[in-house]
Amino acid sequence: MARPATPADRREVRVASSPLLRALYLALGFVFLGLGIVGYFVPLLPGTVNLLIAVFFFVRSSERMFHWVMNHRLFGPLIRDYYAGLGIPRRIKAYAIGVIVVSFGVTIGVTVDRLWLRLLLLVTALGVSAFILTRPTRERVAGA
Repeated sequence: MARPATPADRREVRVASSPLLRALYLALGFVFLGLGIVGYFVPLLPGTVNLLIAVFFFVRSSERMFHWVMNHRLFGPLIRDYYAGLGIPRRIKAYAIGVIVVSFGVTIGVTVDRLWLRLLLLVTALGVSAFILTRPTRERVAGA
């Protein structure tokens, strides 16, 4: 059964006119799609962010792949909601911030011994956290 169209489905797909550029965008789309899928199973790799980047490349290279990602039964709803401006579910934000705190905390505290690198990692963690926290928050996910 097909689901109703959303504003994200009507997003204009602007495929690059250059075959070389289109092939590059498609290859990058597949790289980030793979990273996004792996990110849903590996705690330290961001899944949704990589899928958003994949959609960025697919919208410029392959209308078919763009629609496949947007309509995927597992990660399609999060991507569609984000593009439709509905926000990120509160539980996803909390999980992402938790993973950032743990992974960057361990890296900064245990594995990195240079002060400049620790500071760089801390600034990166704070920047990514601030970005996540400033996105619109969706209180509940439909069907959850």
